[in-house]
Amino acid sequence: MATALKFANRHRVISVASAGNDGKEVIVYPASLSSVMGVASTANDDTRSAFSNYGEDLVWVAAPGEGIVTTYRLATFGAGWGTSFSAPFVSGAAALLLNISSNFNESSAERSLAHALWITPDLGNGRVDLYQALAAGLSASNH
Repeated sequence: MATALKFANRHRVISVASAGNDGKEVIVYPASLSSVMGVASTANDDTRSAFSNYGEDLVWVAAPGEGIVTTYRLATFGAGWGTSFSAPFVSGAAALLLNISSNFNESSAERSLAHALWITPDLGNGRVDLYQALAAGLSASNH
């Protein structure tokens, strides 16, 4: 896994992974690898979701992960809870950063996404803030 992610990183792929749903400070792969942004879950009041894994060695940023409405079986919708529902917010933000500049890579995306709403060190740089991340990305691409 680490070899494949290094290869992807060399080819400008931005990797994002869920931090896990054990409610513990534990290392989970691939989120804890240096070439991957680990994503924790926050509740609607910008606190860590009780189920979300956490820790400075695992989490780069957090994103909403409770009651996320998504597509479901039989052409319906449903609500989901978990870091697997948080990670797509960060993946989408990374895609928007790539839209700003195709020169974005893992480290430049990490720097931009680190401009987040601070909550606690257990949630890395905080809850993803799309406005701040894109503003930082625009600023970086103009230099």
